[in-house]
Amino acid sequence: MAEKTEKTENKIISISSPFSKPPPVVATKVALKPKKRPWWHFLFASGLLLGLIIAIWYAWQQTIQMKENTLYVAIAGPMTGSAAANGKAMREGVQLYLDQVNKSGGIAGKQLKLLAYDDQNKVDLAKQVAEEIATNSKALAVIGHQTSSATLAAGAVYKKYGIPAITGTATADSITVDNDWYFRIIFTNSDQGALMANYMRKVLNYDSASIIYDEDVFGLSLANAFLQTAKMIGLGIDHQWSFKIDDKKDPAEKKLIASEVIRKMVATLAESEEPKTLFVAIHTEEAIEAVAALKRLNYVQIVGADPFSTSAFMELIGKYPQERTQPGYYTDGIYTTSPFLSDIASEFAQTFRQAFLEQYEEEPAINAAMYYDAAIVAVNGIRNLIESAPTSKSATLAEQREQVKNNLWQLSTFEKSVEGVTGYIYFAQRGDAVKSIPIGIYKNGKPVVALYQFQPLTDLRSVDNLLQEVLDNQIVNVNGKFMRKAQVVYTGIDFNELSELNIRNSTFKADFYLWFRFHGQFDQEDIEFANLADATKNLKPLGKTIVDQVSKVEKNMVIKTYHVKTDFKVNFDFHDFPLDKQILPIKFRHRKLTRDRLIYVTDRLGMKQYQGDTESIVKGFDKKKVFAIGGWKVDQLALFQDTKKNDSNLGVPELFNSQQHIEYSQFNAQIGIQRYLLGFLLKNLVAISFLVVLGYFSFFIPISGFPTRLALGTSLIMTTSLFHLKLSSELANIDYIVLIEYVFYLIYFLAVFVIIVSVYSHAQATNNPAGSKALIAKVNLVGKIVYPLMIATMIAVLFFLYRQVIMG
Repeated sequence: MAEKTEKTENKIISISSPFSKPPPVVATKVALKPKKRPWWHFLFASGLLLGLIIAIWYAWQQTIQMKENTLYVAIAGPMTGSAAANGKAMREGVQLYLDQVNKSGGIAGKQLKLLAYDDQNKVDLAKQVAEEIATNSKALAVIGHQTSSATLAAGAVYKKYGIPAITGTATADSITVDNDWYFRIIFTNSDQGALMANYMRKVLNYDSASIIYDEDVFGLSLANAFLQTAKMIGLGIDHQWSFKIDDKKDPAEKKLIASEVIRKMVATLAESEEPKTLFVAIHTEEAIEAVAALKRLNYVQIVGADPFSTSAFMELIGKYPQERTQPGYYTDGIYTTSPFLSDIASEFAQTFRQAFLEQYEEEPAINAAMYYDAAIVAVNGIRNLIESAPTSKSATLAEQREQVKNNLWQLSTFEKSVEGVTGYIYFAQRGDAVKSIPIGIYKNGKPVVALYQFQPLTDLRSVDNLLQEVLDNQIVNVNGKFMRKAQVVYTGIDFNELSELNIRNSTFKADFYLWFRFHGQFDQEDIEFANLADATKNLKPLGKTIVDQVSKVEKNMVIKTYHVKTDFKVNFDFHDFPLDKQILPIKFRHRKLTRDRLIYVTDRLGMKQYQGDTESIVKGFDKKKVFAIGGWKVDQLALFQDTKKNDSNLGVPELFNSQQHIEYSQFNAQIGIQRYLLGFLLKNLVAISFLVVLGYFSFFIPISGFPTRLALGTSLIMTTSLFHLKLSSELANIDYIVLIEYVFYLIYFLAVFVIIVSVYSHAQATNNPAGSKALIAKVNLVGKIVYPLMIATMIAVLFFLYRQVIMG
């Protein structure tokens, strides 16, 4: 079919046959004009670019501000090498305290940051590290070093550049001599050397002793103090061995030098099997070799200095197969000085231990405790700089460091001291802390408190007959400081039942066995419970307020056991009720004997059922059915010795212008309990919760049901009021608002909100029946949104603040 074309007016219509060929396609060049973008595209791109510039500038400013708001503290120690365990413990202790300060808001809003430096306990490296800290860091203070030789080498650098430093472990006396920039929170070598000579002569009753020591600054100062004191008190010296190891020598060569001397020592001591004692004043690695070599000479009593109590010593000796399979195989029976023994630790130390366990999931080592205290002292000096010196912002780094040093020197008396894990810390002469020297003895591979300790005498006027007590070996002179021999009484407690918790009267009943294990004479019945419900019972000897008692003597140790069953007072804290945790305490002290005569020590060897983590202790309570208080569960158990302090002039005319500081050793058992939250909620808040839900549905009830809506609001108020009154009657004698009352106040508000919305809607419907429907619908919509939003906000806040309790 042919193609037809029809022309109509100005239009040409082409009619194509389906069989005709399509017209050829002609390519046409079209000039494309650039499309003009809308103005808002440019504006949007400019906004993005400007926003990016502002974000970068803000981040830069925040970085600068963060740096300006950061306070730096340096730590130097053996972070690597053979003593890395000590360095790890040092860093963990310091970091724990800095984290606690930062979480509580820092110092005047400024955060603390730790700068760690590794000296591997080497003298040359310690000098380099000290130079780096002093010249290339913004550290306001240094915490460290660990060994005396490294500390002494670094001390000269810190003095030269003017930066305060605090060591928690270096004991050589020369560290603080002629260097007012260095402080220590541990005892000195002259003190521990002199004390151990007295201990060997007057407690262990040896007439003579031998000594092995390292000829470095640590060993020489320790040996000199020991030998001088031994001469003064009539302790003969049988043999002396020593060796000198140069840091620059090859490790194998250094080990060979020490090993040869140790071999000669063992050969000499083996010539006679008579009982003898040996004072070991050498470092950790050599001490371990000596201990292992002396194992077969079981008639040699080893007495060691503080390296025997370090983390590294226990870790390295634990690598011996015999010690690993049988803890104490090499170490049991060794006496050692120790800056910290957990058995005589305070409540503060228990808090530290718990925080350490939570952060690191392991028991804190002694070095961790010492350097936690060093951090407390350092931060105290920095805090005083920042908070009490308005000009500190304009001061130079050198001026700030000097002010921190001056602040540390302000800790010069007990009244100005700071509390730490190892007790109250303050500095006397030369920046040395005034400290007692705990003496431990190894049992089952770990040091425990020895049967006798020596405590400093703060005022000789309290001693009735000084000369007689010196002659009786009850008081010793340690480098011009008098110290009294204190008897240690291992104290244990085994609970039978905890019951009859009375919230209103703040009492509970405890049934338990109490025992005392000691050497010598001790009037164990003349004790005073601090929180007996009936205080008159404290006027009677313990033996007359108990059910029964048992006495026996075992291995020269006297054991006295009592069965106690009575009521104790509790100081409840209901601020977090019903998400509260309470402490049920049992605490007592001796009525007459002060801490320089008697120290109670937790008998951990006799209370193995209360060792381990909280979960295992709670299981032990459940297995024995000890806890018989409904609605509560045991949360934790703490057993520790603390110090009860009294300050008085005692009516003595010479003391009228001062106070006599009196301390008693106090034994504490604290049982932490927590409510069964679900049971409490089901028992007390189900009715209120049901009405709160109904209160929400009131917004869905038509306004014609106004009486029902009003009734729901008033019922919610009445029901909540009843529970509120019931709570007030149960929690008598408190003058503060508890947590659940804030919940009650919110419910009151919700009820009033329901009533107001209902009354307003009813008024609108009555006054304007035709035109108020839209308004009433909007008001109800607001109620439907606001009501659950307030409840959800309250639940979210409670969960955020108490999530551990709720989830636990």
